[in-house]
Amino acid sequence: MHLDTICTMVDVDAIVMFPAVADTLEAWTVTALDESVHVSGPEPFLVAAAKAMGVDELRVVDTGLDPVTAEREQWDDGNNTLALAPGLVVAYERNVVTNQALESAGIEVVRIAGSELGSGRGGPRCMSCPVLRDPVA
Repeated sequence: MHLDTICTMVDVDAIVMFPAVADTLEAWTVTALDESVHVSGPEPFLVAAAKAMGVDELRVVDTGLDPVTAEREQWDDGNNTLALAPGLVVAYERNVVTNQALESAGIEVVRIAGSELGSGRGGPRCMSCPVLRDPVA
């Protein structure tokens, strides 16, 4: 399973995430030190990700109020959004509950049909490939 099927960034301090794994997903941090590499962990994914991004804590928008809805919208790539800008994402229109949760969290959602895109088991983020990015200042 790809990470973007269970969580993606939706703002500078927020992710949309499948709730069933939010508390169990672990991360290892890899740091370059001179000519060597240091690996530390494991630690909770949300903690490691927040540290890596320099934020105190990540806001988590989950993809369903109940386990059945969450699993259905996870299967339908509800967690797989494409961030166009902080607080602005592209998401499949079929993930009604997730899109409402995103909007309630202050995220603007551009809904797309995506039936053909999703037939290959991928969401909006999976279907993009940045060719060139400006360096972060």
